[in-house]
Formats: sequence, C-alpha cells, structure tokens
Amino acid sequence: MTIKKMEKEVNSNYRYLLMLGHMFTDINQGALPAIIPFLILEQHLSYASAATLVLAANLVSSFIQPLVGYIGDKEARPWFMALGIFLAGLGIALLGYSPNYAMSCLFASISGVGVALFHPEGGKVANYVAGSNKGSGMSIFAVGGNLGFALGPIITSFALSIWGIKGTAVLIIPALIMSLVMFSFNGKLKALTPDKSEASISDTIAPKKEDDWKSFSKVTSLVFCRSILLYALVTFIPLFFIGKFAVTESVANINLTIYSLVGVAATLLGGRLADSLGLSKSIKLGFILLPPLIFLMLNMNQQFLTSALIVPISFAMNCSYGSLIALGQTFVPNRIGLASGISLGLSVSVGGLFAPVIGLIGDKYGLMTGMYVILAFSILAFFLTFLMPKEDGF
Repeated sequence: MTIKKMEKEVNSNYRYLLMLGHMFTDINQGALPAIIPFLILEQHLSYASAATLVLAANLVSSFIQPLVGYIGDKEARPWFMALGIFLAGLGIALLGYSPNYAMSCLFASISGVGVALFHPEGGKVANYVAGSNKGSGMSIFAVGGNLGFALGPIITSFALSIWGIKGTAVLIIPALIMSLVMFSFNGKLKALTPDKSEASISDTIAPKKEDDWKSFSKVTSLVFCRSILLYALVTFIPLFFIGKFAVTESVANINLTIYSLVGVAATLLGGRLADSLGLSKSIKLGFILLPPLIFLMLNMNQQFLTSALIVPISFAMNCSYGSLIALGQTFVPNRIGLASGISLGLSVSVGGLFAPVIGLIGDKYGLMTGMYVILAFSILAFFLTFLMPKEDGF
C-alpha cells in the first residue's frame, strides 16, 4: 500500500512537470499573435502577410506532429520535448531580429517545429503517468497549454513595451530554462514508457491489444469539430458583442478573458468528472449543454446576462478537452504518440483553416448568420457524441 502511494506521488509530480513543459512550449504560440502588430510596423507588412506568418507556424507545427508521434511510438524519445521547448522559444526570440519577411517566416516555422516536437511525446508520456485516472491526468497536461496561450501575450506585451521589437529575445530565457529542466529528467521519463523488450515479454503472457482505428476516427471527428468551434468562438465573441451591444473593443475583449480563465478551471474540473463518470459520459455532458447555451447567447438582449453566459459556454467547451485526448488514446494503445499528434496538432489546423470560412459567411450574409453557423457546428458536435463507442472499463 505504501509503495503504491509512493508511485502515485511520483506520477503526480511527473504530471505537473509535463504540464509546465506544455505551458512553456505554448507560451510561444500565444506570443506570436502579440508580436504581429510590432512586425507590421517594423517591416511594413500587410495584414495578409501578417496572417500568413501565423498560418505558416501553425501549419508547420500541425502537420509535423502526427509524423513526430509516429516516430516516437517506435521508440521513446523524451528528449524531443526538451528540444521542442527550446526551438519553440528560439524561433520566437529571433523574430525581433529578422532582417526581412522571408526570414520572419523561417523563424516562425522553427518555432512551429519546436511545438510539433513537444506535443506528441508529451501527450504520450502524460498518458502513461496518468495511470488509471486518464481524465484528470490528461486534463492537467492540457491545462498547461491553456496557461501558456494566456501567458504568452502578457509576457510579450510587457517585454516589447520596454525594449521594442528586440524584446522578443526575452522569450528564449524561459524556453532555455525549461528545456534544460526537461532534459535533466530524460532518463526517468524514458523509463516510464514501455520498452520494446518488455512489450514482447508481456505479449507472451497476454494477447496484445489491437489498435481500433475506426473508433479513433470517430473521436477524431469530434476533436476536429471542437477545434472549429473553439477558433470560431474565440474569433467571433468580441465581434458579436461589438456588433450587438455597440461596446468598445476593450470591453468586448473582457468577455474573451473571461472565456480563457473559465477554460483553465473547466479543463481541470472536466478531468475529475471524467474519472468519476467515465470519459464518454463527461464528453457527452459538455456537448449536450453547448447548443442551448449558444442559442441563448445569440438571442439574449441584455449585455450583462449575455456576458454571464460566457462562463457556462466556456465550461461546456473546455470540460471535455482532456477527456477527448485520453479517449482517442485508449483506442490506439500502440500508437499513443500518433494519436496525440493528431489530437493536439492536426486538429489545430482544421480549426484554424475553417474559421476564416465562417468569417466569409459573416461578411456576405451578416455577423448573426456567421454566429448561427457556429451554433450549427455545436449541434453537429452534439450528434457526433452519440457515434462514439465507449472506452474499456466504463
């Protein structure tokens, strides 16, 4: 009993190490949009060029992640995480010293490669240290990304307000420190992942569980749908409040801050719910709540009450995040790294690429039409939850 308790404490410590690694990686993803206005002034970029810079980093990261996951599944490579954190910070730090737009794209892509190196291996190791508590374990890992995205703009805005565009150099400091910390745990983290020889021995005792790609694809369809919803809501919530209630940009962005803060708490709470109810049930709970909440938000005529609805909407959106990642991993136990790369990486591109389509609909048919398209996706997500098979043990 004492040994089990000690193992639980050790695993708990590793969970928070991985959460910090995730946070320090995604600080750089959150920093990039905050640097863009400074690059526009410094390099006289057009808005289209600036948007392409962000897209380049996201596309490089998102499409490399499944490949990195596939490689990591063949042999544990925890040093991918350490290298990834460093490259993510290095690319962003160099942006302030870029002589031209082509080099800016290169530096943004280097950061994207770093992000791609961290997530699949991080998601795989997080799955192992989660033990039987997959929901809370993966939610702790996932919330690191939420915190990183929130801290990135704050650190960047502070540094660039003092040192100008050269202040991007500050971003290499936390990246270097965390990469060294992560590398110091390389041996211990590698020991946590099953060795090939151990796997072959265990296969002689019990039959190896086969990967269920059909079930994984069903979970992935919901992950993609959630990603579209996430990008659309984050993009259009401020615009909705400006258009409907004629508030200033600053007031409208307060709702986005509320959404982000609630999202951090919801991710953690959602993990605990998953451990109690099961992954599938906790996912379904969030997506059952989402359509009526969005419908109420669109049809509420009082600003305060509409803003109050941001809290349950954020909860419904974010409580299932860690559970979705964990559920996908349960169906492909021999390809957990690849599953993490798809869930944490490729889904970002799907959401990021589809959000502008909703924007075009809003431009042509009005903002409210675009908002109702978002509502339609929330209804689609709700129906997709009924296609998902249950995970083993629930």
